[in-house]
Amino acid sequence: MLKVIANATNKGGEGKTTVSILLSEYAALVMKKRVLAIDLDPQANFSKYYLNLEYDPATNGGKIPPIHHDHNAEEDPGDGRSSIADIFYGGQGVTPYPSFFENIEILPAHSQRLQDAEAVTKQDVVEKVHLRLKEFISLDEVKQNYDLIIIDTPPSKGPLTIAGIKACSHMVIPSQMEEDSIDGIYGMLQLWKQESYIRTPDDPITLVGILANRVRNVSLHESFFEQLSKIDSTKDFIISHKIKERVIYGELRVKEDRPKSVFELAVDHPARVECSVACKEIMDRIFQNG
Repeated sequence: MLKVIANATNKGGEGKTTVSILLSEYAALVMKKRVLAIDLDPQANFSKYYLNLEYDPATNGGKIPPIHHDHNAEEDPGDGRSSIADIFYGGQGVTPYPSFFENIEILPAHSQRLQDAEAVTKQDVVEKVHLRLKEFISLDEVKQNYDLIIIDTPPSKGPLTIAGIKACSHMVIPSQMEEDSIDGIYGMLQLWKQESYIRTPDDPITLVGILANRVRNVSLHESFFEQLSKIDSTKDFIISHKIKERVIYGELRVKEDRPKSVFELAVDHPARVECSVACKEIMDRIFQNG
């Protein structure tokens, strides 16, 4: 059965995209799963890691996907670009791009079109945004071609994040161990509970857990982690392994011919070790417990 993970936070800077990358690469490179990465964030950082994006000449700093290598200009008069944003504009005919890594394909962001989708009127939001991604993921072609979908959402509780949550079977909340970040956890727990209430028994949404991310070796971070591990509302959801704040994660994103995965580092490299155990714990919860 196809598993769909949404990494969701309502605060920027939590390292959400890094977690999306780690889970995608662990599933593809270590577990040999067929992964579809979906980027709902107009900032397009998830897309930028896996594709050579272009700057949108019509906007200030916006990013657009490259022309797809399968595009035939004679058969298709369009611009040859495919993005997840296309499903919010009346169609589901989107074409994933191969990434730099085997077993990972991506439906990238289109900055301006996602921003426009985010700004849709309240009256139309359910029909035009909230349910479109779930409808797309339900297509037989998608279910047959992939074992796992990873959705990177914007740092908000807006329409695109809600679309990601409504489409997913499993939800992960990455969070720093900081006061404002902890407040954000409770906001995402509320969204998860609201979605759980309206799901049918044959279509549950499982909260996989809260992943302590960008953790530093300071007493404050350890204190917040210990508190979350004891509080009734969060203790059952804490991922026991943490992801530390490391320069290496930024260095791996620097492209030469392609970025390097943390799972291509030496097997005893501290970053690879900590990411492996954290990702394994998350994937075990997903694939062993349903």
